[in-house]
Amino acid sequence: MMDGYLTVRDRCVVCGAELFHHRADDMPAWGTILIVGHVIAPAMLTVYDLWDPPLWVHWTLWPLLALALTLALLPRVKGMVVAYQWAHRMGGFETAAR
Repeated sequence: MMDGYLTVRDRCVVCGAELFHHRADDMPAWGTILIVGHVIAPAMLTVYDLWDPPLWVHWTLWPLLALALTLALLPRVKGMVVAYQWAHRMGGFETAAR
């Protein structure tokens, strides 16, 4: 489905379905922020409560972990948004033949 990091292919390589008219827009970014925030915040509070590391550890660990999670999740969330639009005939898929 993906051609590169965030580029969606024009057609599915398996079934040939047209994908070029998807309208994912900002939803993948919002979904990724929501997921990463819900993972990082409890982890940060737990580490702080259990071990109380120095501030430089927090300043180093959490931004790097948030960046890694964001880079790993963003293309997957975009794929889920496009798949949801396709399955529910939304965002340009209304008239697309299956």
